[in-house]
Amino acid sequence: MTMKLKTLSALAVIAAVLIIVAVFTAEQQEPGAPPTGQPVFPELKTVINDVTELSVATQSGTITLHRQEGAWRVKEKHDYPADLGAVRETLIGLAELKTLEPKTRKTELYEKLGLQDVDAKGSLSTGVTLKDAKGKTLAAAIFGRDRPAQRKSGYKEIFIRKTGEPQTWLAEGRLMVEKDPGRWLDKELVQIETKRVRRLTVTHPDKTRLVVEKAKPADLDYQVANLPEGLEIESQFSVNNVVSTVTSLSLDDVKPRSDVPFDGQPVVTAVFETFDGLQGTVQLLPKDEKNYVKISAVFNPDLIWEPEPEKEPEPGKESESIPDEQPETKAQDNEATTEPKQPEMRPEAEVKAEIEALNQRVADWVYVIPKFRADTLLKKPQDLLKTSGG
Repeated sequence: MTMKLKTLSALAVIAAVLIIVAVFTAEQQEPGAPPTGQPVFPELKTVINDVTELSVATQSGTITLHRQEGAWRVKEKHDYPADLGAVRETLIGLAELKTLEPKTRKTELYEKLGLQDVDAKGSLSTGVTLKDAKGKTLAAAIFGRDRPAQRKSGYKEIFIRKTGEPQTWLAEGRLMVEKDPGRWLDKELVQIETKRVRRLTVTHPDKTRLVVEKAKPADLDYQVANLPEGLEIESQFSVNNVVSTVTSLSLDDVKPRSDVPFDGQPVVTAVFETFDGLQGTVQLLPKDEKNYVKISAVFNPDLIWEPEPEKEPEPGKESESIPDEQPETKAQDNEATTEPKQPEMRPEAEVKAEIEALNQRVADWVYVIPKFRADTLLKKPQDLLKTSGG
């Protein structure tokens, strides 16, 4: 009888422990929440193409990206085109985000994980919401603290809480949610192969001019025109860099043209001309510790480069040879005297289409460019020359 009582007592203790574990587990994981190792948003992959709005909310404000006529735009930046790659990476990152383990459901502990409501006092959380064209929410969550994943390079472990739910999670994935609206902008302004440029003329408000040019498309380096006798350039890289800067402009910010008037201002004007007829103009206005630019382009048929006709060999020259000259020596001499092959020029129709696309993209805007690019465009001839002590 005693043994039976002891056995029953032991079973009762085990049952009590199991009940406690079950209650604890129930407190930790809300019924219906995704199990560990599963997508945070199980259905998002199937409806990801239906997403037409992505909003990012912090206490600093809300960023709204929305899709119009197949193009993503940043609402808070005057509906300027968004970086499609950044939008795509964010959507895929959300769809592939997976749970690692459940965390607390106690609201008083949210602050430690950075998972308070976005509008809560002192909140550092970030709210992300995806909607379709009808305004239906396809996914919504609050994101808190994060850290590099322990075993996966390029992945992060992120504390998250689905909007409106008490359960918090530690999740894992490749996800970067930008909180600065400028980071969502399509950064590309001008992207032209530098080797296409024949001449760049930079005119400063004091009428100082810097002219950098090359004679043929295949030439690798640019030269400073009208260089006074006895003076030399400090660095060939610096000369070439002036040209490559204007052909690969990117933006930091954007404003409507009406917001930043250029008329009557001390503007630096850079005109670049290509071998195939494109003539681009970049006007630079340093103002209020920012560097604003306006861009435009036209087609100029007078710029199209025509290669010089090959010279006919002089009579009798072909048959002349040096006695006992080795074939290897002749081949080396030919290589030394052969000019680099000139690239083919782009067809006129292609260049005109490129100009039209560029003007459509930039016509209504003034751009803020990075300081290091503005500093390069502001160089004068003397800035590229060796100093007397060099």
